[in-house]
Amino acid sequence: MTTATDPYLLLPLDGVHAIEASAGTGKTFTLATLVVRLIVEGGLKVDEILAVTFTEAATQELRSRIHQRLKIAEALVDADLDEDASPEAVLTHAVLARHLAGSKESAGSLRHRLRAAADEIDLAAIFTIHGFCARVLREHALESGQAFDAPVLMTDDTRLREAIAADLWRANGIEPDAADDLLALWPGGPAKLAEDLRPLLRERELRPALVELPDDPLPLLRAAGSALAGAFHTHGDDFRASLRLAVEGKVLNGNSYRIDWIDALFDALQAWCAVSDYDVPFQHPKLTHLHRGRLLEKTSKGSVGRTPDSPICDAVAAYIDALNEMAEWQDARRAVLLHRLRDDARVRVNRFKQQQRVQTYDDLIDRVADAVDGPHADALVAQLRAQVRVALVDEFQDTDPRQWRIFERIFGLASRAPALFVIGDPKQAIYGFRGGDVETYLAAKESAQQAPALLSNFRSRPAVLRAIGALYAQAEASGTQPFVDARVHFRDVEPGGGRRDEDYLRDAAPAPALTLWLAPVADQVDAKGKPKAHSAARSRELATQGCVAAIHRVLSDARAGSATLLGCPVQPGDLAVLVRTHSEATRIRQALAMVGIPAVSAGKQSLFETHEARDLHALLLALLHGADDGRLRTALSTVLIGVDATQVAGLDEDGEALRVWQLSALAWRERLQHGGPLALVTDLCAAHARRVGGRLAGER
Repeated sequence: MTTATDPYLLLPLDGVHAIEASAGTGKTFTLATLVVRLIVEGGLKVDEILAVTFTEAATQELRSRIHQRLKIAEALVDADLDEDASPEAVLTHAVLARHLAGSKESAGSLRHRLRAAADEIDLAAIFTIHGFCARVLREHALESGQAFDAPVLMTDDTRLREAIAADLWRANGIEPDAADDLLALWPGGPAKLAEDLRPLLRERELRPALVELPDDPLPLLRAAGSALAGAFHTHGDDFRASLRLAVEGKVLNGNSYRIDWIDALFDALQAWCAVSDYDVPFQHPKLTHLHRGRLLEKTSKGSVGRTPDSPICDAVAAYIDALNEMAEWQDARRAVLLHRLRDDARVRVNRFKQQQRVQTYDDLIDRVADAVDGPHADALVAQLRAQVRVALVDEFQDTDPRQWRIFERIFGLASRAPALFVIGDPKQAIYGFRGGDVETYLAAKESAQQAPALLSNFRSRPAVLRAIGALYAQAEASGTQPFVDARVHFRDVEPGGGRRDEDYLRDAAPAPALTLWLAPVADQVDAKGKPKAHSAARSRELATQGCVAAIHRVLSDARAGSATLLGCPVQPGDLAVLVRTHSEATRIRQALAMVGIPAVSAGKQSLFETHEARDLHALLLALLHGADDGRLRTALSTVLIGVDATQVAGLDEDGEALRVWQLSALAWRERLQHGGPLALVTDLCAAHARRVGGRLAGER
């Protein structure tokens, strides 16, 4: 990437190209190189090149990097390279030299074009996907079928989805069966339905497809249940006894059949038969063990012909078949409910948006995706291509089918003049970050020309790269496929020279790149004397303890001078812990605070959902309703004031103390009105600094 032989110097600037790149391999560097080539060799203006990435921060970084590269190019026109020139300068100089050698353009003309491109960087079409779609709808309202007065953008539709989910739950859960189906689909209730509404509404085709609901199998289940109860009344005691004898005589496999659960199963069957309500299915995890096929399968080799048998086996087989048919019918019924609920949700959401004249980020993409397949698609595509000649899509693994359809139709093979570069990592697409879809990535990759992959990592230490490569190499050597889909594979990358193993030292030696931690063996054992597996809660507790201990060791070594990063002692801010959920992040942060290590957690949880926000809300309400002593008592119990429950209760008897707090509240209200909320909070934190600072994460 740093020499004139870089493959991206020779990559054609038309067609559709897919660039595979792992994290830290220079995606932004490569995009900037392509932009310089498009301006220098392709003669494009900076506003004729579309660059799309997936966050606002990334767009600003990309804009800055492109601007910097254009300024470097302007300075290097017809100039010699310094011996210590940067990789950007080396590659840019090669682009300029090749162009000037192969074209009739003068150095002065090229310098003028590069200066103009750098000066016009604010006009560059560098957007998030939503920003690009908003521009299309705003500038091409007629061709995209949109009104000139665009709806207001609703940046957060959480409240809307919650309200609609509650309405859907009430409207569709009236019947008992429907209520059961709703809970089966969304065990978390309306809140979970609200979370799933976005992907549910986004999918154009739901699976399983909507089919006609078959006849209710309940009569068949009743008949099978009645037959099972009859067989059990007649043969239950004898069959239980024969099973017990078979277990004791080792006729049946002792790992699969045990007397304790045999007795529990038959007792449960007896209780179910006594109720005689065959509408309620008999569910027991060991019922299938009474199937004749299972009994024969688990009969020991030396006991062939001695397998316990009973008419109950036939009744159990028929009943299991009826249960399976009922389960399939329930699945079909839930699929029907899902389709009906999705259709109902779409009507309600669209009605609300029309009435309130609002739209969401997803609506922007949907409307452009519909427009490029609509009746005026050719006119829209032609106008967009007159504006933008080439498109570059960064972080392409985060692209979903609708977004890919937009790029493919305007700039891809479905257009008259394909000019599209997509760059991303299929391994990241697996996780579906930001709604990405691995199938979309792979489908797009198959329709594109494969550009050379970026195989040099400039972010990680060489030892880390070797360790990760060794893990995948070991998997392949053992015949294990690291990824379910063979189209996704691991590419080994080489160190790019930006990092050295010596950057991170422990005891004057390069620190290990990868350390595996093994949880201690559980104290409890099973019936065979083997250690039991840890419960989920205990596993999290042990993992938290192990993580905190490892961090504590690093920071202790740093204080002793034996753990350094780039020559300086390792600081808490140099360490990061990756977890899956916000609750796990909170657990780690609190555990670190308990041993005196400051930490902050970052996640998707709203600031307004924290305890501190609720406490501040209670205080502000008390100041707003100054005559409400109940609200004042609530405010006094918050972390900002810190009055304990006994003192709050004592205010009923101590009028003087209550008056003191009322006067304090008046002073707080005046401070709020004149200085604002931040001034009030600052004063309260200063007044209660010792108490607040002594709390867990009180400093923060």
